[in-house]
Amino acid sequence: MLELTYLFVFVATVSLLLVLVALRWTRGGLARITIVGLFAIMLPAAYAAPASLLGKAKPVTLEWLNGAVQEASILSATMVEGEAIYLTLLWQSAPGLYKLPWDRDTAEELQSAMRDAERNGTSPMMRLPFEQTWDRQEPRFYALPQPKLPDKPGMDRQDPGLRFEHPGRSA
Repeated sequence: MLELTYLFVFVATVSLLLVLVALRWTRGGLARITIVGLFAIMLPAAYAAPASLLGKAKPVTLEWLNGAVQEASILSATMVEGEAIYLTLLWQSAPGLYKLPWDRDTAEELQSAMRDAERNGTSPMMRLPFEQTWDRQEPRFYALPQPKLPDKPGMDRQDPGLRFEHPGRSA
């Protein structure tokens, strides 16, 4: 939300500068009123338009600021055949909702990775989520490997483990 505020301040500042230049070069009173009126209408629209997009899926092609992300964890995925693949991705601290264009092979690869992750008890991952690549040698979606199980008790050399002593015999 903080980036949205900075973006709005930038747009408002540039617009105000344009209005001041236009007012300086305009001589007619009606033209000046029109310029100020358009500026007054533009400010709420410039603030409300991006705010209305906050809850909607962002196409991955529009993710410019975080384009260098190497991998992201997939929190959820919804596939709408013929329309898009919606993903909730997590790579730093806050999740984001993104939209991939529909592709049958991509959807099957994602489903396979999600099944493998569920079987392993891990989470599905996505390589280079915001890079548009034609390289299909490595799968884009994969499941993290199953975590190593804890060592069994008594496997240490110092720990002799349990020792059975017969109650009727002395040691």
